[in-house]
Amino acid sequence: MSYCKVLLVRPNSKNIQNTRLPKSLADEVGCVMPLGIASIAAYLRDKGVAVSIIDAEAENLSLEELEGKIYEIKPSIVGITCMTPTIHDDMAVARIAKKAGAMVVMGGPHLNAMPEETLQLPCVDIGIRGEGEYPMYKLVEAVSNNLALDNVPGIVYKAANNRILMNPPYLHQDLDELPVPARDLLPYKRYFSIISKGRMTTVCPGRGCPFTCGFCFKQPQDSLIRYRSPKSVVDEIEEVINKYGINEINFVSDTLTANRDFIAGLCQEMIDRKIKLSWIAPTRADCITLDLLKLMKKAGCRSLRFGVESGSAGILKLMNKDIDKEKMSQVFKWAKSEKIEAFAYLIIGYISETEETIRETLDFVKELKPDLLMYNIATPLPCTRLFEQAVEAKLVEADYWKKFVLDENYPRIPYLFKDTEEWIGRAYREFYFSPHFLFRKILSLNSGNLRNYIKAVRGILNFKA
Repeated sequence: MSYCKVLLVRPNSKNIQNTRLPKSLADEVGCVMPLGIASIAAYLRDKGVAVSIIDAEAENLSLEELEGKIYEIKPSIVGITCMTPTIHDDMAVARIAKKAGAMVVMGGPHLNAMPEETLQLPCVDIGIRGEGEYPMYKLVEAVSNNLALDNVPGIVYKAANNRILMNPPYLHQDLDELPVPARDLLPYKRYFSIISKGRMTTVCPGRGCPFTCGFCFKQPQDSLIRYRSPKSVVDEIEEVINKYGINEINFVSDTLTANRDFIAGLCQEMIDRKIKLSWIAPTRADCITLDLLKLMKKAGCRSLRFGVESGSAGILKLMNKDIDKEKMSQVFKWAKSEKIEAFAYLIIGYISETEETIRETLDFVKELKPDLLMYNIATPLPCTRLFEQAVEAKLVEADYWKKFVLDENYPRIPYLFKDTEEWIGRAYREFYFSPHFLFRKILSLNSGNLRNYIKAVRGILNFKA
């Protein structure tokens, strides 16, 4: 069977708006592989579809350069990954693809949060809700054979009279059925992260998240927690070591240790197969034990990223972040004892934030003594409990995100605490320029990580929210 040609694109977004991460730091944190479209590409290729990827962010392509590449490839379908803070740049790419004669398919967090609003834009033909590998293949099959779209799982599409129809989101039950992401279609040497060491790649060991933090948009795929088999994950790790010279893995999983049987099995598989690389991962303090940390260290764990979020019990309750502060302190001490780097994520400017609650957070940071941290701006993204709270408090218009999507010049969503920008700048300087932090980092610096710390310091010194 002959299929139409597909191009998958990650835009090079320069006009990032309403982001949680301060702009000056967003410019320095690095560029990681777009795992989602790489996985879709691998699935399509296995089915015999001619597919290519343009990672305009990694290649730092201008819109004009990207347009030239699209016209050169001449795809029938262009798939674009889209996030709310980058929606306007993403739509600029969609308009180019549409002008080139392609069907435009949008996926990603923004499409899942606001499918109808996104399909109202004339440059978008189809949206995919949920996971994209199988739906994208079935869409290609339908388009190639002039079949009706109503049987394509997961899609949002325009019917007669401009009606927007939505099929149920698609979730892939058995992740071991999916092929290894198509890293060979990407400029893999260009990927790096400020928190990684050496040549790095991302690996997804599982999908879904059992937690309901108020600041986080729950995508359809979060509703079903699924893990790959430890053997499948380690097979992929061996491939990236042998094929791409990778020496550090960044596991992209909302909470790698949520299922302790899985993480214990994964660590044991890595130990048994004598995998020689380091790895980093996100987790939660209430999903960690000392015995598990010891096993993870033995399997190569170098760094864990913890969602600390706040030092205020009241703010943590509003976040629905049900973690005891004493437990957090204990886990940070355990990490130090096992020589695992502890990275803390925190949020400033949440609903009901005050100077007192912010000071509680800064004081808690001094107690935890993380090796590294990142402060984020409390941003009420669409379809989150935080957005509902902000609307209830009359801090944000109920239709703000619809207006933002449809108007490129619509202003940034208001800060929920008036001095957020000032406090985040102060918090960064208070931590990264403290004698305690500087002394530890001077002792640990080497030629391999000096460049990353210089980038981080540059972002802090040039702080701009």
